[in-house]
Amino acid sequence: MPKNVRRTNPEPAKNWKRPTDDDKRPLFVHSALDEYGLNLYEFRILAHVARRESKNRGCDAAQGKMAKVCGMSQRMVLEVLAVLCDAGILRKEKADGRRTNSYRLNPPSNWEHPSKLDEIRNKRHKTSIAAQEDESAAQEDES
Repeated sequence: MPKNVRRTNPEPAKNWKRPTDDDKRPLFVHSALDEYGLNLYEFRILAHVARRESKNRGCDAAQGKMAKVCGMSQRMVLEVLAVLCDAGILRKEKADGRRTNSYRLNPPSNWEHPSKLDEIRNKRHKTSIAAQEDESAAQEDES
């Protein structure tokens, strides 16, 4: 786990109810996705987006809310969303009249080949480190 990641366990919902047996299956993962090579964080965010997306709207939960629900830092949510978008698994849409973005699942025909996933992660990680260094330098200049 990267050093800048703060791992937290999400709190269970206080109003949680056991699903009835009539409800649809709680989870189905196609073998193509299961074998794609997503890490735990990527898979967790993907599952959250898939659960929250509807026909009319994508998942427009704020990153802070996603972080709390998924048990990871907001920075990690930001990085994971970027990786999933760069890999073509998700697409980001600007929500009409809202500050938050909306995320939607892409069809598998839009996905990059799994062999590119490490390259995409490394690109995102380098970008994140550069942004952190720029932020630190700006704070030092202000001092």
